[in-house]
Amino acid sequence: MSAGWFRRLIEVVLPTRCSVCQVVGAGVVCPQCLALLQPVGPYRCSRCGRCRTTPYASPDCGECHGRNIGVAAARSCLVYNAAGRQLLADFKYSQRLGIGDELIRQMLEWLEPGLPALYGLPDIEAGIAVPVPLHRSRLLKRKFNQAEMIAERISAPLGLDCRPGLLYRVKDTKPQFGLSPQQRAENMQGAFAVPPGKKPRLKGRDVLLIDDLMT
Repeated sequence: MSAGWFRRLIEVVLPTRCSVCQVVGAGVVCPQCLALLQPVGPYRCSRCGRCRTTPYASPDCGECHGRNIGVAAARSCLVYNAAGRQLLADFKYSQRLGIGDELIRQMLEWLEPGLPALYGLPDIEAGIAVPVPLHRSRLLKRKFNQAEMIAERISAPLGLDCRPGLLYRVKDTKPQFGLSPQQRAENMQGAFAVPPGKKPRLKGRDVLLIDDLMT
């Protein structure tokens, strides 16, 4: 039995506390706290994906205007509110994989209409899903890559081929939390690379880069 399935079994057999409100016996997240999760609304920047309260015609916004965001477009499923922040922290750092299962289940419900309808993105032809990799030292400590877990579960319903090995982390970067946009860019400079011999697999392909948190 893998460590991941063992942790899931412990969460099922033993009384668990809700990660957000700490109530006992309601699972890893109770229905009341699950309802606090806020999907990203219909109004967002078409470039960086930042939430807006009203529609607007500009192709970018005040957050990304004049900045190189490194991708054609960025999108997220959830607003990073207090409940989502607590669940994500426990999922990643306390290895409560049951929380990841629940978050992914919610994501699959929200993603059911598909990327074009949901996010205003074109169909991804012959696309591949690539999870953002962890550095090997962090992977040894955490025992799993949360981005890979998400990518493996949502890629097939979206019609994408999940390819975790097409990107690897060259350096162990410090956390992005609390850094300015410029510091974040500098922190991630040269952090990733495509393994030798695998670049042809990416040629001409649409790539959906998947991570648990967009900063």
